[in-house]
Amino acid sequence: MRRVFAHLLVLLSAVLLVAGGLTTAPPAQAATAIETKYAELGGSGGNLGAPTSAEVCGLRGGGCYRNYQRGAIVWSPATGAHPSWGAIRETWRSYGFETGGLGYPTTGEICGLRNAGCYQSFQGGAIVWSPATGARISVGGIRTAWAASGFENGALGYPTTNEVCGLRGGGCYQNYQGGAIIWSPATGARISIGGIRAAWAATGYENGALGYPVSNESCSGGTCSQAYQRGRISWTAAGGARVFRDIDVAASVVVVVNKRRQLNPARHVPGPLVDVGGPLLRSDAAQQFSRLLADARAGGIAMVPVSGYRSYDTQASLYASYVDLYGQTAADLISARPGFSEHQTGLAIDIGNANGACGLQECFAGTPAGAWAAQNAWRYGFIVRYPQGQTPVTGYAYEPWHLRYVGPTVASEMRTHGLRTLEQYMSLPAAPSY
Repeated sequence: MRRVFAHLLVLLSAVLLVAGGLTTAPPAQAATAIETKYAELGGSGGNLGAPTSAEVCGLRGGGCYRNYQRGAIVWSPATGAHPSWGAIRETWRSYGFETGGLGYPTTGEICGLRNAGCYQSFQGGAIVWSPATGARISVGGIRTAWAASGFENGALGYPTTNEVCGLRGGGCYQNYQGGAIIWSPATGARISIGGIRAAWAATGYENGALGYPVSNESCSGGTCSQAYQRGRISWTAAGGARVFRDIDVAASVVVVVNKRRQLNPARHVPGPLVDVGGPLLRSDAAQQFSRLLADARAGGIAMVPVSGYRSYDTQASLYASYVDLYGQTAADLISARPGFSEHQTGLAIDIGNANGACGLQECFAGTPAGAWAAQNAWRYGFIVRYPQGQTPVTGYAYEPWHLRYVGPTVASEMRTHGLRTLEQYMSLPAAPSY
């Protein structure tokens, strides 16, 4: 019996050895990128503290994250693993984490900036923090302009707000310790600081007579100057800021010519002039009017150009004929005096129907060409310059046939904001009489 029992023990041992060979523990798995980064940051003794969640994947672009006591580590195939904590993390959270405009972090938090500031870069920009200003998002064209100024080491210092949009014409701005950066689709990002900024603010910022800045401030010989859509501001230490609202008629498409604003020089001749089917227009206006005319005709509208550019002498003769026919008071309602005519800019054109119906009459508004122009001219940068009911502002009777080129951006803004006259758009006083 003892021999049998011993034999059974030997057999059992052999079985256990074989079984043991079949159940050997698998080799340890390699650490994930998040675990590696956590170890680099000091593990539980580092800034993040102990883990509070497992690693979670399935984020946008195949990303993963793991939460810790004081933040997280976020990883994606495109950006690698980076820590996220503190005020910068909270701002990133408010912007939608990796699904927002910033995307994934591309660096950890980097400190040691001026005045103890820090920043973290992301796929779509950065978040910048300082004790004085908190954490602020820095993205897009405004960030590029801030970078060109020297970031926080430049005249602007740190941002004090995030980017704020919804301004006229789709514009945005961001405030900084030393001023602001203003951006619009039409003008790009421009820096606004100091006495010139204060003077611009007094005009109503982008909603005022000057519109958006089109250049940064430049200084020479003690004088600083900044150009705007509809003028400029200059500044000297002795004289302060001065606003100049007059616009170079040779370059601008929004120059206002009315009974209070004579052309300068009075015999101005635009150039180059282009034939648009008989009448002439300045080349930029001609290009857009040719598109307008072709599209109208393609839609079955028999529109024709009637009168475009007129010289000083031509306008003088035309005005004199109206005075002879109707007297000066009536003539001033339907015709400009020489040197005061929009037609002399090469930016205005009268249109009509091919059959001549209601030519240069108010009833033109109800004809096919008049109705089409009222609905569509803005798409090509034209406005009806003398709208119905606006004689106390423009000084002229209703002229539904008189189109004025102001450019697609301005025409769109005027339509969006319900500004019916150039005087309103430019924040200029009414001009009912000379």
